[in-house]
Amino acid sequence: MKGIDPDRPLSLYIHVPFCLTKCDYCAFYSLPESAVGEGWVDRYMSILLSEIDAMNREWDRPYHTIFIGGGNPGMLGMERIARILRKAEEHGMPKEATMEINPESLDEGISELEGLLTRVSIGVQSMDDDVLAHLGRNARRDDNLKALSILSRSDFSWNADIITAVPGSTVSGTIADIDEVASYGPGHISFYCLSFEEGTRLVEREVSLGEDKEARFLESGWKRLHELGYEHYEVSNFARPGCRCLHNQVYWNLGQYVGFGPGAESSIGWSRAVSMRENETLESYLSSPELSCTPLSAEETEEELLLAALRTSDGIGFDAYRERFGKDFLSQYGEAIAALDRSTYTMDSSRFALTEKGFMALDWIILRLAAGL
Repeated sequence: MKGIDPDRPLSLYIHVPFCLTKCDYCAFYSLPESAVGEGWVDRYMSILLSEIDAMNREWDRPYHTIFIGGGNPGMLGMERIARILRKAEEHGMPKEATMEINPESLDEGISELEGLLTRVSIGVQSMDDDVLAHLGRNARRDDNLKALSILSRSDFSWNADIITAVPGSTVSGTIADIDEVASYGPGHISFYCLSFEEGTRLVEREVSLGEDKEARFLESGWKRLHELGYEHYEVSNFARPGCRCLHNQVYWNLGQYVGFGPGAESSIGWSRAVSMRENETLESYLSSPELSCTPLSAEETEEELLLAALRTSDGIGFDAYRERFGKDFLSQYGEAIAALDRSTYTMDSSRFALTEKGFMALDWIILRLAAGL
């Protein structure tokens, strides 16, 4: 693949577009089981494996990280997931290999992936049946409890997703979700507000709680996660020591990754990135998989880094910034930073990062900084 920097690590993302049904709030590309044509899964597997094989021949070394996301990859079954992982790991194990899965699809069969998979991300979302029904989830509380129990006894590192600020829910309900999920010992918890995305069933029937109410849900949840020993290392992600998601850190540091599967994105290069996206639909992917490429200018690449890196508690390191863009971070952004509320950021001689108060104003702060580009 033209444009890959051979001197930097490369990660692999695999998009599995299949779901039992589509959740009311989901804006990711996926197809419910009822819309999947006969033979489509086998054709998808054949094309996907051939794409990974071609990438393996070019890269010829282990990938830094591998992430199988969706959709619900569990819909493929463990045998197909194992085939994907064995192909992707032909040149050796990555530092981390993650698979997303919905609770209703997780059972003891996941043990078949030991030695191929290192990390599991489970979409719990809530432990309240009423909230789950409101979100249009297939799983119910009993499914979540079964999945959490299996993962708590496994050798996998694992993450649990929790959604907050769902209309009709309460702050105390969110805290109860966090406490119950955390009691099973996940090393990582993703915690985020319900998103209202255009084109979803959710926006057809209701609106969000509003920024002020959402902030109360988030602040209460953040406080509880801190009390339980989780580090708030990215706007929506918390981890115990040593349990950060390595693959997501590739995204936030604007690292190199290649994505396969319908709608999957890729980003390669260094000071000027090249953004790529696979065919948008499963039908077009099965007909002729093709990447559309968009070379970014140095300025656009820098703006992408701001958008990603400032989501993290590590922020932007001055030396890394100078190495990448050939200029001084404070010369570029010092004036804009000086105009910010001092409580929204931290800065020392080596880096600039946002505080939790800054996370709450993330979009506004990035706009102020980007205006200096």
